[in-house]
Amino acid sequence: MKDIVYSLIENEKNYPDQIAIRHNDETINYRELNQYTNGLAELIKDSQSPLIVYGHMSPYMIVGMLASLKAGCGYVPIDVSMPEDRISSIIEKVEPDYILNTTESLLDIKHNHIFDLNIFNDMDTSIKFNALIEDKNIAYTIFTSGSTGEPKGVQIRYDSLNQFTQWMVDLNQLGENQQWLNQAPFSFDLSVMAIYPCLATAGTLNLVDKAMINKPKLLNQMLEVTRINVWVSTPSFMEMCLMLPNLSENQYDSLKEFFFCGEILPHRTAKTLLQRFPSAYIYNTYGPTEATVAVTSIRITEDIINQYNPLPVGVPRPGTILSLAENDELVITGQCVSAGYVKDEMRTKAVFKTSNGQPSYYTGDKATKKHEQWFINGRIDFQVKLNGYRMELEEIEFQLRQVNVIKEAVVVPIYKNSKVVQLQGVVILNEEVDIDAEQAMIHNIKQALKKSIPDYMIPKKIIFKDKFPLTANGKLDRKQIAEDIQA
Repeated sequence: MKDIVYSLIENEKNYPDQIAIRHNDETINYRELNQYTNGLAELIKDSQSPLIVYGHMSPYMIVGMLASLKAGCGYVPIDVSMPEDRISSIIEKVEPDYILNTTESLLDIKHNHIFDLNIFNDMDTSIKFNALIEDKNIAYTIFTSGSTGEPKGVQIRYDSLNQFTQWMVDLNQLGENQQWLNQAPFSFDLSVMAIYPCLATAGTLNLVDKAMINKPKLLNQMLEVTRINVWVSTPSFMEMCLMLPNLSENQYDSLKEFFFCGEILPHRTAKTLLQRFPSAYIYNTYGPTEATVAVTSIRITEDIINQYNPLPVGVPRPGTILSLAENDELVITGQCVSAGYVKDEMRTKAVFKTSNGQPSYYTGDKATKKHEQWFINGRIDFQVKLNGYRMELEEIEFQLRQVNVIKEAVVVPIYKNSKVVQLQGVVILNEEVDIDAEQAMIHNIKQALKKSIPDYMIPKKIIFKDKFPLTANGKLDRKQIAEDIQA
């Protein structure tokens, strides 16, 4: 099995001058990557808690991640887009001994050991560090949306990460020394699908930042300069990129492989992509954060396109067992399953079980199996995915209720072609508001939400109601609310 730390050492020996990570004009080669991670690991080797790695698409964030693996303490990635309240909540729960700030801004956090990028200027690059991490150590903790208003810290073991990496290396048809594209921020576990398989195969990781996402022309410029071979993103990002008329095999003949995860891959998107890149390998995958990124895969071919709509998510990866519980809930069993939520025994016990001596995770996803292929058919709870981000509607509702003018709130996902395209918040105010003042009120509500949840979780529309309908059992009639606003 691939060992990430060992792979780094080998890559330094074999490809010292090859670029390992690239973001715009900033690069780190494999010699520097190993030297920097050794130096930082030496500084944090006595840490009893994960390293907080803060920033946005900085190559030095990955230096921090790898150093934490060598040191055996693991890491927690935090993107700059997270609201301050959420960052504070995570730091309070993690209680880190060290924080690595890769931005040029000062962190508004009282902490004794915050490293900035200057640390690498004075670093002793001759340090040799023998990795301390063991298979059962926690490699990383990624915080996802929680139903109580508090994010959940999903802990992934080092052996689970290595197993996932090996599976991705086996799926990859292009071999070593490839140019990889990563679209996902490091606080989103889709990034794991690009980072570690790329570095394990001595590739170059090319990072797409928020500016490129907001301005596809900038992305186009990057693609023209860098001959990308392997593309890792959400389907939504791909859909946006397909609006570029020149994104095709004729223009980008180096682009030979695509991996998608994080949300449903729409049939039309896959069909268009295959038409544009007929000789490429296109993989649809599925998996929750709690099962180390992805647990199934299928190569999308013309036969698959013609046979299935919606598309299957494929077959389980080796060592992983899929089964169905009550209500057709998908259960994942195997080494891939998380060690549970950090310092959250109650929520851990609710979804993590043991099956035949192996850890199992109850996903909350509805699933079916046909022709040996697995299909995901939505959620059994109120969890949705929008633009690749998984979130609990209840968390957004909880935060809406914290806004002082709001008495009650329901968040309604708006679907198009079985995919969530936007969220709408339906609220009851504490007092009546004049029609002329509604827009100002909506603006104030959204500004208030920005303090507690990321932008992608904020409902696109806010709708005011006098009261909510109830079911015969006296429960909130979410279905009726959704029907009313879409009528």
